[in-house]
Amino acid sequence: MKSCGVSLDVAASATARSLSAAGDEENKMAAGKANEIEEDFPKLTSQERESLVKIDSSLFGFQRLHEDGARTKALLLKAVSCYDSVILKAEGKVEPEMFCQLGHFNLLLEDYPKALSAYQRYYSLQSDYWKNAAFLYGLGMVYFHYNAFQWAIKAFQEVLYIDPSFSRATEIHMRLGLMFKGNTDYESSLKVWLAVVVCLLLTVSE
Repeated sequence: MKSCGVSLDVAASATARSLSAAGDEENKMAAGKANEIEEDFPKLTSQERESLVKIDSSLFGFQRLHEDGARTKALLLKAVSCYDSVILKAEGKVEPEMFCQLGHFNLLLEDYPKALSAYQRYYSLQSDYWKNAAFLYGLGMVYFHYNAFQWAIKAFQEVLYIDPSFSRATEIHMRLGLMFKGNTDYESSLKVWLAVVVCLLLTVSE
């Protein structure tokens, strides 16, 4: 599954471009803000940037930050601080992918309010958000956390529709089964659990 992550260098350049406006005064202000933004990105080393590009919502539940992922947690906290600073200075005029990635980072840190806010910003800015399985999965996880089952079901079903081989397809089926059961839709729940069994049998046979 391809991550929706955007490299920090690209994001910084895109932000600087978007800040440029017509008129000498606006150009000067934009240049000043662009320089401030550029100052935030060096806080992350090239190795850290490469690591962040590989991180998306599919790691949720599989990256135990509280037990053995102290280094990853520290990196995510650092990245969130950097992204928040850039977005604040750019007055929100950044590439949509930055909000998507920020949503992933906050989800992995289990900061659900901030994850939902970032995902919603991405949703409002990216017209073809529905093509991004990692985004839909992350959004579904946030909705699941808040027991907003109707919205979580929709998000998870869209993931399976656009990418049936999504790396966390079995996880999605299991959560769908639980939500359908909670909604007393036992027929749908049974169908989903049968799909889970099939997926597990195929995994074992491999």
